[in-house]
Amino acid sequence: LDAATRAIAGELDLDRVLQLIVDSVRELVGARYAALGIPDRTGRITRFITSGIDAATRNEIGHPPQGRGLLGLIIREARAFRIPRISDHPASIGVPAHHPPMTSFLGVPIRVKRGVVGNFYLTDKIEQPEFDEDDERLVELFAVHAGIAIETARLHAKERQLAVVDERDRIGRDLHDGIIQALY
Repeated sequence: LDAATRAIAGELDLDRVLQLIVDSVRELVGARYAALGIPDRTGRITRFITSGIDAATRNEIGHPPQGRGLLGLIIREARAFRIPRISDHPASIGVPAHHPPMTSFLGVPIRVKRGVVGNFYLTDKIEQPEFDEDDERLVELFAVHAGIAIETARLHAKERQLAVVDERDRIGRDLHDGIIQALY
């Protein structure tokens, strides 16, 4: 947990921090596959970052999930779910063609003060039939740090955007002042 937390703590680029987070959580609990879903205010997944699936397979699968079925359940209820067999759960609505088979599942929300900012979706515990309570607690602890890292990266991105706006305003004022000076 310490190594995974340190790996994400110093990163400020949002895309990079999201990939580091999902790679770290997969390694942390020994999952074959991991994903990080970022839902919008309506509960629809707007970003879906994966780990353990190569680019070719991801392209064959097609568009990322929308947040229905089991993934949507975690979004709506904002709590952790451990499921031994995905296909046996009533919220499971199937998987798209070319999707690798997946059995066990652990889903955990990533919270910050303002609410849920994402969800972990982990499948196929390596060398064990399913995820256990210790895995769930470990992912929940990591989710706290992941939420902070996501918010920090978002704030850094906003700060960079504001710096650009400030610089444009300064250039605009300089141009305006220069034109006014030239007229006199």
